[in-house]
Amino acid sequence: ELIMVCAIVGIIAGIAIPKFDINRYRADAAGRLLRVLLQEAQRNAITRQSNVIVSFDLTYQRLRIVQDYNNNDTINVTDQVTYRKLDEGAKFTKPSWAGINGTVPTASVVGAGLQTVSGMPSVIFQRDGSASSDLEIYVSMRDAVQKDYRGVLLTRSTGRNDLYKWNGTTWLRMTQ
Repeated sequence: ELIMVCAIVGIIAGIAIPKFDINRYRADAAGRLLRVLLQEAQRNAITRQSNVIVSFDLTYQRLRIVQDYNNNDTINVTDQVTYRKLDEGAKFTKPSWAGINGTVPTASVVGAGLQTVSGMPSVIFQRDGSASSDLEIYVSMRDAVQKDYRGVLLTRSTGRNDLYKWNGTTWLRMTQ
């Protein structure tokens, strides 16, 4: 009986393990982290009544978040600056197909009113919660695997952001 149980467990494991792809879960986590950091920046801008600058450091795969206490949209020595790295293995990368809004993105972070602060593409959350630009941000675990791509769409007027994933044919909005 013990040999039969071991054989059945081995067969089930042989079928189930190849279908389990950890990178998709890691891509979900990277997209959710990006979304949460943007939500936190917006919340801080509202509660502290000072602008928050979120810059995308594409070289080091991290976000620079600045609490701009004097609301001048630049980094001063009195401003609080924090860095948050993307999850291990995650990186900002642009898809080679149509993005969330239907056009092929020119970079991993794109937006009509995208600003540059200290050489980095940045979005600024105002004290009323709005953002300085509509924005699309793309992250992935592996460039060659399309289903690992996640995108965050930020709406300028409300500061709302939504997380999307590419399923191979279209961008699907992910739920909370």
